[in-house]
Amino acid sequence: MNREVHISSLVVQLQPERIEPVSQRCRAHPGVEVHATDPQGKMVLVLETSGQREVVEFIDGLQLAPGVLSVSLVYHQVERADELDREMILEGSSHEADAT
Repeated sequence: MNREVHISSLVVQLQPERIEPVSQRCRAHPGVEVHATDPQGKMVLVLETSGQREVVEFIDGLQLAPGVLSVSLVYHQVERADELDREMILEGSSHEADAT
């Protein structure tokens, strides 16, 4: 059975004074990257999980965090893990060829 990788992008609206604590909470979660924050109360996250259920559970939990006003899923892609691994190997060999 092929393992799936779910890649999701989220935009979070939150109270500006809650950016740092919410950002720390997100960074502590495995598979989450905080890509941008705006001092006016916006945050962009990328979430990598093994299934759709984990995406929904993360969103549900984040919506309950103090100061979070909304969490919007703006992108969701499902890839086979073996395909992603193959792409990484091919990309790595391409970069090695460029270096010579």
